[in-house]
Amino acid sequence: MYQPGTRTLLERTPPIPSTAPPLWNQAALTDTLLKIRRAILPHLGAAAALSHLTTISPVNMVLFQGDTAPEESNILHQSAPIPPQLVTELLPHGLNVLTPETRIIHHATHHAVLISDIIRSQKPIGLICWHTQPWSHHDITTLQTILSTLGGLLELDALHRRVHANTHYDISSNLLNWQGFQAEITRRCRRLDRDQKAATLMLAYIPGLDTLVSERDFQSFEDALSQSVTLLRNAVRPTDALSRLSGNTFGLWLDGGDRFAIAERAERMTAHGVPILINPPVHFPLHIGLVSREAGDIEGTANTLLERATLALNTGLREGVKWRFFHEAP
Repeated sequence: MYQPGTRTLLERTPPIPSTAPPLWNQAALTDTLLKIRRAILPHLGAAAALSHLTTISPVNMVLFQGDTAPEESNILHQSAPIPPQLVTELLPHGLNVLTPETRIIHHATHHAVLISDIIRSQKPIGLICWHTQPWSHHDITTLQTILSTLGGLLELDALHRRVHANTHYDISSNLLNWQGFQAEITRRCRRLDRDQKAATLMLAYIPGLDTLVSERDFQSFEDALSQSVTLLRNAVRPTDALSRLSGNTFGLWLDGGDRFAIAERAERMTAHGVPILINPPVHFPLHIGLVSREAGDIEGTANTLLERATLALNTGLREGVKWRFFHEAP
């Protein structure tokens, strides 16, 4: 039996002996996990999940990531300011960075629980909850399940971010990202300068493509993205480089293309837009910004060319034309 004013460390097993009535039933846990699953980012899922729990029960919560007490810099979600005495009693020496643990404090006026979990290659995550009634085994198991799910998503999110930071490809489209496209432009410019050939950077903008996620669903967006990529690939030569620079903008590098040939190609590409065969089908416009690079242009770096192509694209959008070269922009 717990005595007022004592602190007890609890392992995940064996079960926690408590006869207190549960705050949350199985339906509440299911709804909470669904909110985590449907969020775009883990920290948004954490806020949605914990906010849901506090709306159906008189519980305050603080979610933080770090091996020390929660503070402004490491708090991921907070329903109310945490009483200082709880921090002192629950975290006298910080979190255990090697193993998950559960700590409970029962007082005459408050009952608090600290649950922590380990995240690979990151600092541990901790959840402090407090209210006026004793904690039941069911509620602590529910909180452990939620925290473990959040920890797994944070771990996976960090892994994906490391992969994205180190790769030259966009995972969704299997096209070059800006980092890879920049390296490809730099490499090709050296060869083009040697052969005294020009090249063109084409910036293709498909408004409405990125909004399919919110307007339809992920599957519709993925199908539309795949069809858009296929259309752009078929519009250029197999040796030309294709990249995805944002949710609805693509970069194409056309080796050796003269200005008149590129203008004809841009006219053909924008004439009929981007028809997408989904249910129901949609038809997006296509806008293009162009900038040519002559052989030996030392100022024509990847960053500079992107800025000029973006300026041409934005100028064309303001003027109501579907494609535009940079040097035609005022």
